[in-house]
Amino acid sequence: MEIVSLFCVIRPARISWLRHILEGYDGLAMLSTIAAEKGLIRIQTPSCSYVELIQLMESLAPSLTPYPAFS
Repeated sequence: MEIVSLFCVIRPARISWLRHILEGYDGLAMLSTIAAEKGLIRIQTPSCSYVELIQLMESLAPSLTPYPAFS
């Protein structure tokens, strides 16, 4: 089984929240904090779960993004 890594920058205050969300999806992914103050994280998932992880991250993106929304 191949493991895929996804590197993301999210709101630093949301790192713990996202970790708890991912824990609720048993075996979907594992989150590692690289630089908490910058919100830099790595999410690792089995390649067979990659699409499901991306779909989840897309649905959570508005509450995770550290960047202002553009109109």
